[in-house]
Amino acid sequence: MNSSQIEVSSQIASSLQADLAGLPMLPSMLTRLSLLDSEDPAYFDQVLQLVQGDPGFAVRLLRLANSAASGSHNAASSISMALIRVGARAAVELMLADKAVTLFPARERWQSDLWSHSLLVASYMRRLAPMVIDARLDANEAYLAGLLHDIGRFLMFARLPDAFETIEDAGWDTPSGLIASELATCNCTHTQLAYEAMTQWGLPRALAIAARDHHRTADEPQDIEIGKLVALLRDVDWLAMMVARNGLDWLEQSPEQFDAFCSAHMHLRYRGDIVHRQAILRTATREAALFLQALGVDDTAFAARTAMR
Repeated sequence: MNSSQIEVSSQIASSLQADLAGLPMLPSMLTRLSLLDSEDPAYFDQVLQLVQGDPGFAVRLLRLANSAASGSHNAASSISMALIRVGARAAVELMLADKAVTLFPARERWQSDLWSHSLLVASYMRRLAPMVIDARLDANEAYLAGLLHDIGRFLMFARLPDAFETIEDAGWDTPSGLIASELATCNCTHTQLAYEAMTQWGLPRALAIAARDHHRTADEPQDIEIGKLVALLRDVDWLAMMVARNGLDWLEQSPEQFDAFCSAHMHLRYRGDIVHRQAILRTATREAALFLQALGVDDTAFAARTAMR
């Protein structure tokens, strides 16, 4: 890198740091939703109250409840009916996604692509977290970790939209290749930007560390549960990348082939047989597509690949 390139890279890094300082406030609803306990007997009523206080989101919930995939011929005409049909847990996850998308609206193709990936990762995290052997991971925390793990990429490409294509076309096929491409193009990484943003927002330390370390294999956190969360995010990020590149058919390969792929690339051990995990991932992929549609994110290719059969 010559002196001119070094100067440009330094200017980019400085601009990104300035963008961090001017970050919008994290929607307070994100924090409130993340603190809800799905085991609380009052959970449904708490969620209903939050939805009723957010008319914009209520429309999205009704859209999801009345989609063809709901399996009902009778339209949900009230928020409570929509909540019963969709489920309180799914409604909370949709609302978390809705509030996250408001930070970086999907106006451009690259934003839609990033949210598609983030929703898919979040959906996988939620379902696989309870299946991790030798860990007690909170499924709600895992969902939020997946939803926000790439927030640094939104910051990076908001400043340098042309860098998205440059980095995506750089030919990398490993996490280290992605990080090297980002450093060469932007003189920083999306993982560090995400860590700084989430720390600035005051989010739980586990979420910030997961975002920072999900492309790293060294210097694992001392906290065992945080280490497991990081490893789960690393596994799930790879799964989501494979589905994005190959479509839902990648999850339809034989259990033996799928198990061999997963054993070669994933770090954690999971409960249940491989056929069950394939079924769970197929369901999670379809749900992510429905969420994207309900949120109005333009990702027709992803939705078509994951359409209900």
